[in-house]
Amino acid sequence: MLMRHRQDTLRVLALTLVLFLGAGCSKDPTEQEILEKAIEHQRWDEFDDALSSYKMLVDRFPRSPNVPEALYAMGLIYQTKKDFTKAVATFKRLGEEYPDHATASSATYIRAMLLSRELKDPDGALKAFEELLKRYPDSPTVGSAKAEMVSLQNMTRKTR
Repeated sequence: MLMRHRQDTLRVLALTLVLFLGAGCSKDPTEQEILEKAIEHQRWDEFDDALSSYKMLVDRFPRSPNVPEALYAMGLIYQTKKDFTKAVATFKRLGEEYPDHATASSATYIRAMLLSRELKDPDGALKAFEELLKRYPDSPTVGSAKAEMVSLQNMTRKTR
């Protein structure tokens, strides 16, 4: 009788432990859930949380077709936060890893503008603008890019 009572007690404890540990374990969020959370955070100007969610999507689902959009959003958030170095790096990554994505030409243009106007790197900006003209000759930003290039070239001539 005592032995049976002990076995029953051990079973109850084991079941309680399993239930307790299982209750603390939640399933990982899906790609769609992460993306929706990132967009929601971005919509509410919760930029650090949005960045965390976008990074999670990129890290957990590197082959996802949502990665270029996540990188683009991250670049824009870094730009908004005035972290221009990270914005430039993120836009560059997007252009290098996903050159055919719909956001790639815009990312290249924004990168060039940030290099020119915020980071004061005319040589880097000129290279980015040249990349834009070569890779995306039909981009709606080509006219503006050419004008910026002329301005940068004139400015660098004056300082050299």
